[in-house]
Amino acid sequence: MLKCTTLYNMLKNNAEEFGDKEAILYDTISVSYQMLFEDAVKKALHLMRFEGKEIAIYGPASYRWIVNVFGTILAGKDAVLIDSFAPANIRQEKLSKVGIDYVLCSTNQYVLSDAGANILPGAEKDDVTELTYNAKTSEGNVILFTATAWDGDKPCVITMKNILTAVKRMNDHCMCTEEDRVLSQIELTRIFGLVYSLFWPLANGACVCVGRGLRHIDSDTFYYNPTIFPGTPSVMNYCKRINAFNPELRKVIIGDSPCPFRLYEALNDRDISVYTVYGSTENTGSVAINVSVDGAYDLLDESCAYIAEDGEILVKGDCITPGYYNDKAATDRVIKDGVHHTGDYGRFNGKGQLVITRRNSGIILLPTGAKICKKMTSDEITELNGVAEARVILCNDKLVAAVVPINKDDKPDKFKKRIDKYNENKGYRWEIQKVVVLDRPLPRYEDGTIDDNELEDMILKEM
Repeated sequence: MLKCTTLYNMLKNNAEEFGDKEAILYDTISVSYQMLFEDAVKKALHLMRFEGKEIAIYGPASYRWIVNVFGTILAGKDAVLIDSFAPANIRQEKLSKVGIDYVLCSTNQYVLSDAGANILPGAEKDDVTELTYNAKTSEGNVILFTATAWDGDKPCVITMKNILTAVKRMNDHCMCTEEDRVLSQIELTRIFGLVYSLFWPLANGACVCVGRGLRHIDSDTFYYNPTIFPGTPSVMNYCKRINAFNPELRKVIIGDSPCPFRLYEALNDRDISVYTVYGSTENTGSVAINVSVDGAYDLLDESCAYIAEDGEILVKGDCITPGYYNDKAATDRVIKDGVHHTGDYGRFNGKGQLVITRRNSGIILLPTGAKICKKMTSDEITELNGVAEARVILCNDKLVAAVVPINKDDKPDKFKKRIDKYNENKGYRWEIQKVVVLDRPLPRYEDGTIDDNELEDMILKEM
């Protein structure tokens, strides 16, 4: 049972218990639990020489990236995790929402830089042999970006208490041991990847195998021979299609988006145990877990969730994060008196399991795990030249933009070119894959809100 309450204690205890056992495997680089602890503490001591609080970290997942994150937290600073594949304008937009003091990025070989990515004088001199780490240092937080029903890329603060609570809850429902090898293939800049691909296996003495991205997934699975593989539905579907599951694989953990029945069934047929995790960034991704074909979830903590009178799923407990960075108004919209109002709706069945009947209507959950603010994205498409109104929805697992033109004679290719340009500015995760031009206004209910169900039927007829 996990008893650690800080990252330092977790790393120190693991170094003492597992010593030379492999903690991280990255390509041909093998790192022991003892070395991971020492490197993280050294990085912390180096970073503590600088007064700033917020450190943005971006670059591809690697051992150095992990050490930078751990070192930042141990130094009492906040690790602001940025998707390295996001376009430069999106990265800068995110950084501006936090007001970062420093940057650690692979472009500068992870040498500490200022907010403009200019290397600080002397920052490359990281000899800390004369310094000693104080184990009572107040640890920093992790800041991840997530979409809400009214805005995109809100910086959410996650404490180590939140993360270690999520790890303990998972341990009570799914075993991960020092004999396991866990393939870390998905983004560690999202809560599901960070908790289930990194912290959870390390907390249990397993070996974290850092993957090289989807391009290499077929070779990575057979190179690392993982026994546990956390991933999104799209990752698992892709692996199934190219037959990338290695014989040693025993468990698949699916999160960030609901697992389709056909995928669950296909994985079970391969004698792989399938676990689907339900949760969001605001509750550290640790509300419930599904292990059965009926789609009902067991709560990870029996008292962590309940149903409001109107059917909304409410979550409480130590998994609830402090909220959005320096934004009390936004935090108060979803976290009230320590209770997270998820915007999802459900009920408990006769077995006490959570059945989700409707997901937050303001958020689009893509199979890739990306979260899209439906309102904000639709408004941005509506602002494109020649568009009278637009709505973006998920249809047949594709992000589709339904466009009503101002000029009815405008051809679909005109809008496709404009949305292709929009995609370039947003990056791969927000890529609108299909454009449908409608010859009538968007369907609406009597109260004026858009009827997405009827809109989906209209789109399917056009596709």
